[in-house]
Amino acid sequence: MSTPSRPAARGEKFRRLAEELRRGVAELRWPDGRLPTEQQLAKEQGVSLNTVRRAVDLLVADGLVYRRQGSGTYIADDAGESADTAGGESVPGPVVGICVPSMTYYYPRIIAAIEAELTRGGAQMMIRSTGYDAGQERSAIDGMLAAGATGLLLVPELEPGADPMLQHDAIQSLGVPVVMVERRFATSADHHEFVCSNHSAGAYVAVRHLVSLGHRKIGYLQRHSPFTADAVAAGFRTALADSGLDPAEAPYAGRARWDMPDADAFLDELIAAGATAVVCFADREAALLVSAARRRGLSVPGDLSLVGYDDEVAELSEVPLTAVSPAKAEVGRLAARTLLRRIEDPSAPIVQQLVVPRLVVRDSTGPVG
Repeated sequence: MSTPSRPAARGEKFRRLAEELRRGVAELRWPDGRLPTEQQLAKEQGVSLNTVRRAVDLLVADGLVYRRQGSGTYIADDAGESADTAGGESVPGPVVGICVPSMTYYYPRIIAAIEAELTRGGAQMMIRSTGYDAGQERSAIDGMLAAGATGLLLVPELEPGADPMLQHDAIQSLGVPVVMVERRFATSADHHEFVCSNHSAGAYVAVRHLVSLGHRKIGYLQRHSPFTADAVAAGFRTALADSGLDPAEAPYAGRARWDMPDADAFLDELIAAGATAVVCFADREAALLVSAARRRGLSVPGDLSLVGYDDEVAELSEVPLTAVSPAKAEVGRLAARTLLRRIEDPSAPIVQQLVVPRLVVRDSTGPVG
């Protein structure tokens, strides 16, 4: 457990410690079901015993842990008894395995919402990050199942070009309820539960925003992604067509990874085509284009309006970016609720859910100059 990186204001330390302990409970950090002693926690965190006691009091009030006089503090679901059962046996909640490709980009808000929802539902969680590697994903899933996971929330590595039915069957064969998060097969044969952002709708909203500002020549910059880029591009094209614009005339460039020379080259294409706006997938690529435009002496948004996608680092651009912002917390909440419902009632109807992103308007878009 790491020491907080910045000093907490008076009255905040115990609440921050309580949140850290909640995360520890959710991640099965103490598999024996017993928290470290208050003295150990105080030493690890560099706080006073009083701060530890106040933090643990919050967890006791939430029913996550209970104190046993002279013995220690125990996690209610794992210890075989709770403060409410006082000597009777408690029924352990479900253990949910979570498999994500990254813990640092896009997924933290999804994970936090899943954790909060599972805690409310009396469930424990295990989480693994795969680094976008199918082999690591398989090992992570096997490990969580061996450790007793009774349900899985997966962001699977669906290999491009692979037979979707084989991948479909592989998930079906896991033997526990599974809800896919930000992934789906999108075939008529797909009967897996999923909760995903509707990225086509997100791009559609971005284009319609630019059209409402008077832009008629809109470009599209894409970073290739097997899971999201095609949907964003489809929404972009549909919005242009619905606005009476020809998608074939839109300046377009796509790369696996963009660098500054790439951004400079695409800016040349935009200028030559007379484009006054561009949708970029994703935020980093939009920030590169902002820098290229400003070095060229162009005003953003006076000469060129830009929309980013993902809303992860959009505010940090030289010009804060208008960005499509997937509802990541809502995706996490819905995914956790869907899985807990499936675990409780295996015969319930299968639910497949799409969540429409919203557009966050900042400084990078404006009327045609």
